Amino acid sequence: MMSDPALQLLGVGLLAFTRIALIFVQAPIFGSNHIPNPILVGCAVAVTASMFPHLPIPADMPVDLFPFFGALLTQACVGLVIGFVSFIIIAAAQFGGELLDIQMGLSSAASFDPASHGAINLLRKVLFYTSMNLYLIVGGHHQLLAAIYKSYEVIPLTYFSMSGDLAMQLLRLSSDLLVIGTQIAAPALAALFIAQCALGLLARVAPQMNIFMLSFPLNIAIGLILLRLSYPLIMRVLGLQFELSLESLLQCIEMMMPLGR
Repeated sequence: MMSDPALQLLGVGLLAFTRIALIFVQAPIFGSNHIPNPILVGCAVAVTASMFPHLPIPADMPVDLFPFFGALLTQACVGLVIGFVSFIIIAAAQFGGELLDIQMGLSSAASFDPASHGAINLLRKVLFYTSMNLYLIVGGHHQLLAAIYKSYEVIPLTYFSMSGDLAMQLLRLSSDLLVIGTQIAAPALAALFIAQCALGLLARVAPQMNIFMLSFPLNIAIGLILLRLSYPLIMRVLGLQFELSLESLLQCIEMMMPLGR
C-alpha cells in the first residue's frame, strides 16, 4: 500500500493529523465545545499542514492496510496523552468551582450551557472562563503548539509506549487535579466551614430561629465575598500551575520516546 512515494507522504500526513486531532479533542481552547467541529477540524488540518514539511518518513512505515490502522491507533494514543496533560489545570479550576457551588448551595441554580449541551453550575463556569482567559494571556496555546512540534521530534509517527514512569506521571497529575482544585477553593471553603460551625452553635443556643433558611443567603454571601477577595491568589496559583503544566507535558513527551534514541 505505502510503497509509492505519494502514498507514503499521504500516510505521513494522516498519521500527523491523527495525533493533532486527538490532542485538540481535549486541549484547552482547541477542545472547547464553543468551537464548532468543522472549525476544529480545519485548525487541525492547518496545524498539520504547517508541520508537514518538517516531518520525516518513518523507516518502519507500514506498507499494508491493517498495520497502517495500527499506526493510526498509536498516534491517537499519543494525542490523547498530550491532550489530557494539557487540560489538567483547566479541569482543576472547574473542580474548584464545583466544590464552591456545592458548599454554597448553588448547585440548584445550574443554568443550561449551549456549548456543553447541559446544565453547568455557576461558579464552575466562572472559574472555567477565568482559567481559559489566563491560559491565553500566558500564551499557553503557543506553548502547546511548540510541545506538539517537539513531540514529532521525539516520538516517531508509528510509535507509542505506555511505560511505568509515564503511567505514574499521569496518576500523579490526576491527583494534582484534586489538590489544585482544593487550593483554589480553600479560602472560601474555610470561611464556609467556620460559618457552618457558628450556625450550628447558634441553632443550639436559639433553637427557635430558622437556621436552615438563614444559612442559604449567608453561605452565598460569605462564599462570594471570599471568592472575590481570593481572586488574586487564584490567578497566581493558576499562572504558576500553567508553567508547571508545560514542564509536565514535555516530561510526558520525553517518557514516550523510544528506548535508545
